[in-house]
Amino acid sequence: MLYAIIIAGGSGKRLWPKSRRKSPKFFLNVKGKKTLLEQTIDRAKKIMPIENVMIITSEHHVHLIQKTLPWFPKGNIIAEPLSRNTAPAVCLGAALIKKKDSNSVIYVMPADQIIENSDAITEVFKLSALISRIKDSIITIGIKPSFASTGYGYIKTAKLYKSLTSGSKYDIFKVSCFTEKPDSVKAKRFIKTKKYLWNSGIFIGRADIFLGEFKMHSPKVYVTAVRIANSKGFKKIKQCLKRYYRDFPDVSIDYAIMEKTDKAFVIKADFGWSDIGSWNVFQEYIMADKDKNAVDGEHIGIDTVNSIIMGERGHLIATAGIKDLVIVQTKEATLICSRKNCEDIKKLVESAEKKGLARYL
Repeated sequence: MLYAIIIAGGSGKRLWPKSRRKSPKFFLNVKGKKTLLEQTIDRAKKIMPIENVMIITSEHHVHLIQKTLPWFPKGNIIAEPLSRNTAPAVCLGAALIKKKDSNSVIYVMPADQIIENSDAITEVFKLSALISRIKDSIITIGIKPSFASTGYGYIKTAKLYKSLTSGSKYDIFKVSCFTEKPDSVKAKRFIKTKKYLWNSGIFIGRADIFLGEFKMHSPKVYVTAVRIANSKGFKKIKQCLKRYYRDFPDVSIDYAIMEKTDKAFVIKADFGWSDIGSWNVFQEYIMADKDKNAVDGEHIGIDTVNSIIMGERGHLIATAGIKDLVIVQTKEATLICSRKNCEDIKKLVESAEKKGLARYL
């Protein structure tokens, strides 16, 4: 059967102050009435029953998930007692699912992405499951780049494995290598070669293949995950999480297995994907006015151009003579920065942490 592991972690520092420790990015309502987390669950529900969807998140976010999504199975929420990046979450999820269903195919999905074309992603999911069943592989989805982004990771494609058609044509390549967020010079070079795709962070494969690759390339992650998964009963698993989770190394799935495995394939896709990595992205999802301002909230402006302005309801933001700014107002904090410095917001948050201002984060 098909299963999903939704990774609902991280604090989304680049989207501060809307994204906070207590209410991270995946709780944001960016487009429509549903949060990013609920949109992710909806994508999984198109190809599997809700009982097969697992959320792995911080123990600090469990209550809010249960409160906002009361219909989601409580036993399918795995609470991490501390952050250990994506590799431990994926390996633990795969071990729990493998124990339940030895023939399972797993979809690993970040909880904080926007995907505009739901029909296209469903097609890609189905094709990926087909490939993973007939070939020992882990499939990732590579997004056709639209600009030389320095905020995304990249996947270099190697030899074309196969082209499949299911409504649209999709090319599947062997993966040559993964590259983390490059500088602007390198990103522009990547785009020119036409061999690089953005790394979506979505992975599809059989549970036994995931676990085999963890066992080979990241044995400490594998041993700890299996120890927790082999505990009997939900209460016992919760106890083991508390006891053993600190034994996991802090490592991403890319570093743990994807950069080392020879089983990686990538499907080239273009379905309106974004991981909402910075405030600049919001201009794509909020209707801009004639002066190219993206506004969410109450605003009045004179000579205000190409700015992103977001505020709480009942609070007026007034601007005059500004250009290319990001202004985000919340109850506890207000951000004002140049759009060209959006990538520095993470550093700003880290500076606030060092200065003892955690109550605003």
